[in-house]
Amino acid sequence: MFNARQLLGLSILGECIVQIEEQSLRELFLCLLSGTLEFNNMFASYKGEGTGAVRHMFSHHILKPERVPLEANLWGTPKSSGSFSTLFKSRILRALEYAQDPFEVRLVHGARKSGEKVFGLSERLGHLVAEDFSSFQASGELYLSCGDSSRTDLETDSVDAVITDPPFFDNVHYSQLADFFHVWQRHFLGEVGPLVEPTTRASAEVQNSEAAIFTARLTAVWTECRRVLKKDGLLVFTYHHSRPEGWSSILKAVVDAGFAVVAAHPIKAEMSVATPKRQAKEPIDLDMIVVCRKCSARPASPTAADFWPEVMAVATRQVARLRSTGRLLSRNDLRVIVMAQLLRQLSQTPRTDAALETLAENSAGIERAIEQLTSVQQQN
Repeated sequence: MFNARQLLGLSILGECIVQIEEQSLRELFLCLLSGTLEFNNMFASYKGEGTGAVRHMFSHHILKPERVPLEANLWGTPKSSGSFSTLFKSRILRALEYAQDPFEVRLVHGARKSGEKVFGLSERLGHLVAEDFSSFQASGELYLSCGDSSRTDLETDSVDAVITDPPFFDNVHYSQLADFFHVWQRHFLGEVGPLVEPTTRASAEVQNSEAAIFTARLTAVWTECRRVLKKDGLLVFTYHHSRPEGWSSILKAVVDAGFAVVAAHPIKAEMSVATPKRQAKEPIDLDMIVVCRKCSARPASPTAADFWPEVMAVATRQVARLRSTGRLLSRNDLRVIVMAQLLRQLSQTPRTDAALETLAENSAGIERAIEQLTSVQQQN
Protein backbone atom coordinates (compact mmCIF):
# COMPACT_ATOMS: atom_id res chain seq x y z
CA MET A 1 0.00 0.00 0.00
CA PHE A 2 3.04 2.27 0.39
CA ASN A 3 6.44 2.33 -1.23
CA ALA A 4 9.63 2.58 0.84
CA ARG A 5 9.98 6.34 0.36
CA GLN A 6 6.42 6.99 1.50
CA LEU A 7 6.88 4.80 4.57
CA LEU A 8 10.07 6.65 5.47
CA GLY A 9 8.51 10.11 5.07
CA LEU A 10 5.33 9.24 6.94
CA SER A 11 7.30 7.60 9.75
CA ILE A 12 9.52 10.68 10.20
CA LEU A 13 6.43 12.90 10.35
CA GLY A 14 4.68 10.61 12.81
CA GLU A 15 7.69 10.29 15.12
CA CYS A 16 8.02 14.08 15.27
CA ILE A 17 4.31 14.47 16.06
CA VAL A 18 4.33 12.01 18.98
CA GLN A 19 7.06 14.10 20.62
CA ILE A 20 4.62 17.03 20.99
CA GLU A 21 4.00 17.27 24.75
CA GLU A 22 0.53 18.85 24.75
CA GLN A 23 -2.00 16.07 24.16
CA SER A 24 -4.59 18.13 22.28
CA LEU A 25 -1.97 19.42 19.81
CA ARG A 26 -0.45 15.97 19.43
CA GLU A 27 -3.85 14.47 18.60
CA LEU A 28 -4.65 17.36 16.23
CA PHE A 29 -1.50 16.77 14.19
CA LEU A 30 -2.05 13.00 14.18
CA CYS A 31 -5.48 13.73 12.75
CA LEU A 32 -3.77 15.82 10.07
CA LEU A 33 -1.36 12.96 9.39
CA SER A 34 -4.37 10.68 8.85
CA GLY A 35 -5.64 13.07 6.19
CA THR A 36 -2.22 13.13 4.56
CA LEU A 37 -2.26 9.32 4.40
CA GLU A 38 -5.21 9.43 2.00
CA PHE A 39 -3.13 11.27 -0.61
CA ASN A 40 0.23 9.59 -0.07
CA ASN A 41 -0.04 5.88 -0.81
CA MET A 42 0.08 3.51 -3.78
CA PHE A 43 -3.70 3.77 -4.25
CA ALA A 44 -3.61 7.50 -5.07
CA SER A 45 -3.79 8.66 -8.69
CA TYR A 46 -3.96 11.72 -10.95
CA LYS A 47 -7.25 13.61 -10.81
CA GLY A 48 -6.56 14.88 -14.31
CA GLU A 49 -3.57 15.11 -16.64
CA GLY A 50 -1.76 18.41 -16.20
CA THR A 51 -3.89 19.63 -13.26
CA GLY A 52 -1.38 18.69 -10.58
CA ALA A 53 -4.23 17.54 -8.35
CA VAL A 54 -4.08 14.20 -6.52
CA ARG A 55 -7.11 11.90 -6.40
CA HIS A 56 -7.05 10.36 -2.91
CA MET A 57 -7.52 6.66 -2.38
CA PHE A 58 -11.12 6.91 -1.08
CA SER A 59 -12.53 8.69 -4.12
CA HIS A 60 -14.12 5.26 -4.54
CA HIS A 61 -15.38 3.59 -1.35
CA ILE A 62 -13.34 0.47 -1.92
CA LEU A 63 -9.65 -0.39 -1.72
CA LYS A 64 -8.92 -0.13 -5.42
CA PRO A 65 -5.32 -0.66 -6.58
CA GLU A 66 -4.17 1.79 -9.27
CA ARG A 67 -2.45 0.63 -12.43
CA VAL A 68 -0.44 3.84 -12.47
CA PRO A 69 -0.26 5.17 -8.89
CA LEU A 70 0.87 8.71 -8.21
CA GLU A 71 3.61 9.49 -5.70
CA ALA A 72 3.01 13.02 -4.45
CA ASN A 73 5.17 15.43 -2.44
CA LEU A 74 4.44 14.44 1.17
CA TRP A 75 5.47 17.71 2.84
CA GLY A 76 4.23 19.89 0.01
CA THR A 77 4.92 23.06 -1.95
CA PRO A 78 2.64 26.15 -2.26
CA LYS A 79 0.77 24.43 -5.12
CA SER A 80 0.73 20.89 -3.73
CA SER A 81 -2.41 18.78 -3.49
CA GLY A 82 -3.06 16.58 -0.44
CA SER A 83 0.27 17.32 1.25
CA PHE A 84 0.93 17.86 4.96
CA SER A 85 1.60 21.60 4.68
CA THR A 86 -1.34 22.39 2.37
CA LEU A 87 -3.81 20.31 4.39
CA PHE A 88 -2.60 22.13 7.50
CA LYS A 89 -3.73 25.41 5.92
CA SER A 90 -6.91 24.16 4.26
CA ARG A 91 -8.17 21.92 7.06
CA ILE A 92 -6.55 22.63 10.42
CA LEU A 93 -6.29 26.43 10.25
CA ARG A 94 -9.76 26.79 8.75
CA ALA A 95 -11.23 24.48 11.39
CA LEU A 96 -9.60 26.42 14.21
CA GLU A 97 -10.79 29.73 12.77
CA TYR A 98 -14.33 28.38 12.51
CA ALA A 99 -14.20 27.06 16.09
CA GLN A 100 -13.27 30.54 17.33
CA ASP A 101 -15.94 32.32 15.28
CA PRO A 102 -18.61 29.92 13.89
CA PHE A 103 -20.89 31.03 11.09
CA GLU A 104 -23.88 29.87 9.07
CA VAL A 105 -24.26 30.32 5.31
CA ARG A 106 -27.20 32.31 3.94
CA LEU A 107 -28.22 31.96 0.31
CA VAL A 108 -28.00 35.22 -1.63
CA HIS A 109 -30.16 35.50 -4.76
CA GLY A 110 -28.80 37.58 -7.60
CA ALA A 111 -27.54 37.18 -11.14
CA ARG A 112 -25.78 34.15 -9.71
CA LYS A 113 -26.69 32.41 -6.47
CA SER A 114 -24.00 32.74 -3.85
CA GLY A 115 -23.47 32.18 -0.16
CA GLU A 116 -23.01 34.80 2.54
CA LYS A 117 -21.42 34.01 5.90
CA VAL A 118 -23.51 35.04 8.91
CA PHE A 119 -21.59 35.31 12.17
CA GLY A 120 -22.75 35.59 15.76
CA LEU A 121 -25.45 32.90 15.72
CA SER A 122 -23.51 30.14 17.49
CA GLU A 123 -21.25 29.79 20.49
CA ARG A 124 -17.56 29.14 20.10
CA LEU A 125 -16.63 25.48 19.72
CA GLY A 126 -14.34 23.81 22.18
CA HIS A 127 -15.41 22.29 25.48
CA LEU A 128 -14.06 19.79 27.95
CA VAL A 129 -15.45 16.37 27.14
CA ALA A 130 -17.45 14.70 29.91
CA GLU A 131 -16.35 11.14 30.68
CA ASP A 132 -19.90 9.83 31.23
CA PHE A 133 -23.51 10.97 31.05
CA SER A 134 -23.74 11.70 34.76
CA SER A 135 -20.82 14.13 34.54
CA PHE A 136 -22.38 15.71 31.47
CA GLN A 137 -25.67 16.28 33.31
CA ALA A 138 -23.89 17.76 36.30
CA SER A 139 -21.77 20.37 34.60
CA GLY A 140 -20.83 19.28 31.10
CA GLU A 141 -21.37 20.88 27.71
CA LEU A 142 -20.12 18.02 25.55
CA TYR A 143 -20.28 14.24 25.89
CA LEU A 144 -18.65 11.92 23.36
CA SER A 145 -19.03 8.16 23.58
CA CYS A 146 -17.69 5.49 21.26
CA GLY A 147 -19.25 2.08 21.68
CA ASP A 148 -22.36 -0.04 21.21
CA SER A 149 -25.25 2.33 20.42
CA SER A 150 -27.78 -0.31 21.43
CA ARG A 151 -26.58 0.02 25.05
CA THR A 152 -25.85 3.52 26.37
CA ASP A 153 -25.65 5.19 29.77
CA LEU A 154 -28.12 7.91 28.77
CA GLU A 155 -31.15 8.34 31.02
CA THR A 156 -34.61 7.35 29.82
CA ASP A 157 -36.63 10.23 28.29
CA SER A 158 -33.63 12.58 28.41
CA VAL A 159 -32.88 13.35 24.75
CA ASP A 160 -34.59 15.87 22.46
CA ALA A 161 -33.41 14.46 19.13
CA VAL A 162 -31.33 11.63 17.72
CA ILE A 163 -29.79 12.55 14.35
CA THR A 164 -27.86 9.78 12.66
CA ASP A 165 -26.66 8.31 9.39
CA PRO A 166 -26.93 4.51 9.61
CA PRO A 167 -24.87 2.15 7.44
CA PHE A 168 -26.28 1.47 3.99
CA PHE A 169 -26.96 -2.22 4.59
CA ASP A 170 -24.43 -4.04 2.37
CA ASN A 171 -22.69 -0.96 0.91
CA VAL A 172 -19.41 0.59 2.13
CA HIS A 173 -17.80 -1.50 4.85
CA TYR A 174 -16.73 1.39 7.04
CA SER A 175 -14.70 -0.52 9.62
CA GLN A 176 -12.61 -2.23 6.96
CA LEU A 177 -11.78 1.14 5.42
CA ALA A 178 -11.18 2.75 8.83
CA ASP A 179 -8.48 0.18 9.60
CA PHE A 180 -6.29 1.96 7.05
CA PHE A 181 -5.98 4.82 9.58
CA HIS A 182 -6.32 2.72 12.73
CA VAL A 183 -3.08 0.82 12.22
CA TRP A 184 -1.06 4.05 11.89
CA GLN A 185 -2.62 5.64 14.98
CA ARG A 186 -2.03 2.41 16.90
CA HIS A 187 1.59 2.39 15.78
CA PHE A 188 2.31 5.93 16.98
CA LEU A 189 0.07 6.15 20.06
CA GLY A 190 0.53 2.63 21.35
CA GLU A 191 -2.04 0.01 22.25
CA VAL A 192 -4.16 2.13 24.60
CA GLY A 193 -7.91 2.73 24.89
CA PRO A 194 -9.71 1.85 21.65
CA LEU A 195 -6.31 1.23 20.04
CA VAL A 196 -5.86 -1.95 22.07
CA GLU A 197 -7.75 -3.86 19.37
CA PRO A 198 -5.87 -4.56 16.12
CA THR A 199 -8.96 -3.63 14.07
CA THR A 200 -11.96 -1.30 14.28
CA ARG A 201 -14.20 -4.17 13.26
CA ALA A 202 -16.57 -5.46 15.94
CA SER A 203 -18.65 -8.61 15.94
CA ALA A 204 -21.76 -6.64 16.94
CA GLU A 205 -21.45 -3.80 14.40
CA VAL A 206 -24.63 -2.93 12.51
CA GLN A 207 -23.00 -3.13 9.08
CA ASN A 208 -23.65 -6.61 7.66
CA SER A 209 -24.29 -8.12 4.24
CA GLU A 210 -26.98 -10.41 5.74
CA ALA A 211 -30.30 -8.54 5.68
CA ALA A 212 -31.67 -10.28 8.79
CA ILE A 213 -28.58 -9.50 10.88
CA PHE A 214 -28.40 -5.89 9.68
CA THR A 215 -32.10 -5.40 10.47
CA ALA A 216 -31.90 -6.95 13.94
CA ARG A 217 -28.90 -4.84 14.95
CA LEU A 218 -30.35 -1.63 13.56
CA THR A 219 -33.60 -2.38 15.41
CA ALA A 220 -31.64 -2.76 18.66
CA VAL A 221 -30.00 0.65 18.17
CA TRP A 222 -33.28 2.38 17.36
CA THR A 223 -35.02 0.66 20.30
CA GLU A 224 -32.39 2.26 22.53
CA CYS A 225 -33.04 5.57 20.76
CA ARG A 226 -36.72 5.25 21.62
CA ARG A 227 -35.88 4.63 25.28
CA VAL A 228 -33.70 7.73 25.65
CA LEU A 229 -35.90 10.07 23.58
CA LYS A 230 -38.41 12.35 25.25
CA LYS A 231 -42.09 11.83 24.50
CA ASP A 232 -42.06 14.40 21.70
CA GLY A 233 -38.46 13.65 20.65
CA LEU A 234 -37.41 13.02 17.05
CA LEU A 235 -35.39 10.25 15.44
CA VAL A 236 -33.94 11.67 12.22
CA PHE A 237 -31.77 9.69 9.84
CA THR A 238 -30.59 9.87 6.24
CA TYR A 239 -30.87 6.96 3.87
CA HIS A 240 -30.98 5.83 0.27
CA HIS A 241 -30.81 2.46 -1.43
CA SER A 242 -31.54 1.06 -4.86
CA ARG A 243 -32.61 -2.46 -3.83
CA PRO A 244 -35.93 -3.56 -2.23
CA GLU A 245 -34.26 -5.40 0.67
CA GLY A 246 -32.50 -2.21 1.67
CA TRP A 247 -35.88 -0.53 2.19
CA SER A 248 -37.66 -3.51 3.75
CA SER A 249 -34.88 -3.72 6.37
CA ILE A 250 -35.35 -0.06 7.26
CA LEU A 251 -39.15 -0.41 7.41
CA LYS A 252 -38.96 -3.41 9.74
CA ALA A 253 -36.41 -1.72 12.00
CA VAL A 254 -38.49 1.47 12.28
CA VAL A 255 -41.74 -0.31 13.12
CA ASP A 256 -40.22 -2.93 15.44
CA ALA A 257 -38.41 -0.20 17.39
CA GLY A 258 -41.72 1.59 18.02
CA PHE A 259 -41.43 4.51 15.60
CA ALA A 260 -43.48 5.84 12.71
CA VAL A 261 -42.16 7.96 9.84
CA VAL A 262 -43.84 11.38 9.84
CA ALA A 263 -41.88 13.08 7.04
CA ALA A 264 -39.28 12.33 4.37
CA HIS A 265 -37.39 15.08 2.54
CA PRO A 266 -35.04 14.57 -0.46
CA ILE A 267 -31.75 16.48 -0.42
CA LYS A 268 -28.72 16.60 -2.70
CA ALA A 269 -26.15 14.71 -0.68
CA GLU A 270 -23.75 12.99 -3.07
CA MET A 271 -21.05 14.57 -5.25
CA SER A 272 -22.02 13.92 -8.87
CA VAL A 273 -18.34 13.79 -9.87
CA ALA A 274 -17.52 11.02 -7.37
CA THR A 275 -16.14 7.91 -9.04
CA PRO A 276 -19.02 5.56 -8.05
CA LYS A 277 -21.52 8.08 -9.47
CA ARG A 278 -19.73 8.52 -12.79
CA GLN A 279 -19.49 4.75 -13.23
CA ALA A 280 -23.14 4.01 -12.42
CA LYS A 281 -25.78 3.87 -15.16
CA GLU A 282 -28.50 5.28 -12.89
CA PRO A 283 -26.58 6.99 -10.04
CA ILE A 284 -28.25 8.08 -6.80
CA ASP A 285 -27.43 11.71 -6.00
CA LEU A 286 -30.14 12.12 -3.38
CA ASP A 287 -30.44 11.20 0.27
CA MET A 288 -33.76 11.11 2.10
CA ILE A 289 -33.95 12.84 5.47
CA VAL A 290 -36.39 10.55 7.29
CA VAL A 291 -38.11 11.99 10.38
CA CYS A 292 -39.67 9.62 12.93
CA ARG A 293 -41.67 10.00 16.13
CA LYS A 294 -42.52 7.53 18.86
CA CYS A 295 -45.65 5.60 17.96
CA SER A 296 -47.90 4.11 20.63
CA ALA A 297 -51.12 3.62 18.65
CA ARG A 298 -51.37 2.84 14.96
CA PRO A 299 -54.48 2.95 12.74
CA ALA A 300 -55.69 0.01 10.70
CA SER A 301 -53.47 -1.30 7.91
CA PRO A 302 -53.75 1.03 4.89
CA THR A 303 -54.71 -0.32 1.49
CA ALA A 304 -53.14 0.65 -1.83
CA ALA A 305 -56.18 2.83 -2.53
CA ASP A 306 -55.47 4.68 0.69
CA PHE A 307 -51.73 5.31 0.45
CA TRP A 308 -50.80 5.55 -3.25
CA PRO A 309 -52.60 8.90 -3.88
CA GLU A 310 -50.74 10.46 -0.93
CA VAL A 311 -47.42 8.85 -1.96
CA MET A 312 -47.73 10.21 -5.50
CA ALA A 313 -48.95 13.65 -4.43
CA VAL A 314 -45.97 14.25 -2.15
CA ALA A 315 -43.45 12.59 -4.51
CA THR A 316 -44.70 14.66 -7.46
CA ARG A 317 -44.28 17.91 -5.49
CA GLN A 318 -40.78 16.92 -4.42
CA VAL A 319 -39.72 16.00 -7.97
CA ALA A 320 -41.15 19.26 -9.34
CA ARG A 321 -39.31 21.26 -6.68
CA LEU A 322 -35.99 19.56 -7.48
CA ARG A 323 -36.56 20.00 -11.22
CA SER A 324 -37.24 23.74 -10.69
CA THR A 325 -33.59 24.06 -9.60
CA GLY A 326 -32.45 22.54 -12.88
CA ARG A 327 -31.62 19.15 -11.37
CA LEU A 328 -32.19 16.09 -13.58
CA LEU A 329 -33.09 13.03 -11.51
CA SER A 330 -32.09 9.48 -12.42
CA ARG A 331 -34.53 6.58 -12.16
CA ASN A 332 -32.85 5.55 -8.94
CA ASP A 333 -33.27 9.08 -7.56
CA LEU A 334 -36.99 8.78 -8.33
CA ARG A 335 -37.03 5.34 -6.73
CA VAL A 336 -35.54 6.75 -3.52
CA ILE A 337 -38.25 9.45 -3.38
CA VAL A 338 -41.07 6.94 -3.97
CA MET A 339 -39.71 4.39 -1.50
CA ALA A 340 -39.32 6.99 1.26
CA GLN A 341 -42.92 8.17 0.87
CA LEU A 342 -44.12 4.57 0.76
CA LEU A 343 -42.12 3.94 3.93
CA ARG A 344 -43.90 6.88 5.57
CA GLN A 345 -47.29 5.38 4.82
CA LEU A 346 -46.49 1.76 5.68
CA SER A 347 -44.77 2.62 8.97
CA GLN A 348 -48.26 3.43 10.29
CA THR A 349 -49.25 -0.23 9.87
CA PRO A 350 -50.02 -1.95 13.21
CA ARG A 351 -48.12 -5.14 12.40
CA THR A 352 -44.62 -5.36 10.96
CA ASP A 353 -45.37 -8.47 8.90
CA ALA A 354 -48.36 -6.72 7.32
CA ALA A 355 -46.23 -3.68 6.44
CA LEU A 356 -43.54 -5.85 4.83
CA GLU A 357 -46.13 -7.91 2.97
CA THR A 358 -47.74 -4.76 1.57
CA LEU A 359 -44.34 -3.43 0.51
CA ALA A 360 -43.54 -6.68 -1.33
CA GLU A 361 -46.95 -6.75 -3.02
CA ASN A 362 -46.50 -3.25 -4.43
CA SER A 363 -43.34 -3.80 -6.50
CA ALA A 364 -45.33 -3.28 -9.72
CA GLY A 365 -46.91 -0.14 -8.26
CA ILE A 366 -43.47 1.21 -7.42
CA GLU A 367 -42.33 0.81 -11.04
CA ARG A 368 -45.50 2.51 -12.31
CA ALA A 369 -44.90 5.38 -9.91
CA ILE A 370 -41.34 5.80 -11.20
CA GLU A 371 -42.60 5.85 -14.80
CA GLN A 372 -45.22 8.46 -13.88
CA LEU A 373 -42.63 10.65 -12.15
CA THR A 374 -40.34 10.27 -15.15
CA SER A 375 -43.12 11.81 -17.25
CA VAL A 376 -43.59 14.59 -14.69
CA GLN A 377 -39.88 15.32 -14.83
CA GLN A 378 -39.88 15.53 -18.63
CA GLN A 379 -42.75 18.00 -18.54
CA ASN A 380 -40.94 20.38 -16.15
